[in-house]
Amino acid sequence: MKNERNILTLIFILFLTSISFSQVTEEEAKKSTELFFSLCKKNDFPNAAKLLAYYGSDKLRLYTDFYNPNNPDELKEIKRICKKVTATLLISDSFSFGEFKDKIVNGVKLKSLDIQFLSGSQKIKRKIFFLQIDKKSAIFDYN
Repeated sequence: MKNERNILTLIFILFLTSISFSQVTEEEAKKSTELFFSLCKKNDFPNAAKLLAYYGSDKLRLYTDFYNPNNPDELKEIKRICKKVTATLLISDSFSFGEFKDKIVNGVKLKSLDIQFLSGSQKIKRKIFFLQIDKKSAIFDYN
């Protein structure tokens, strides 16, 4: 049992090391963000899921898989994220992209894109984190 756990841990570490070399470009990040915003506004959760990297309790899926909209629990999470995005878009007159940079999270190299939403004179700043899964730009976290 202990050896199996050690082997799984080693495989996980090796996998994380290999994905840290995958890079998302700034252009891909911006296009993915705009598409994701559009899908969220339309409540198109199945297609939004194709852009959202899994961020749940299954450690083997972290950094390697997208959310599954056919799983009721994962669909709830997709909806939660989309509703958060849509709420911000609804109160905003416009948004603009800011800094795009490298970020290390749990030893994994991600990219972050700053977004500034404008509503009158009020500014709301958010960050979106990206990684690459199956050669596709994936949104890892929106906050």
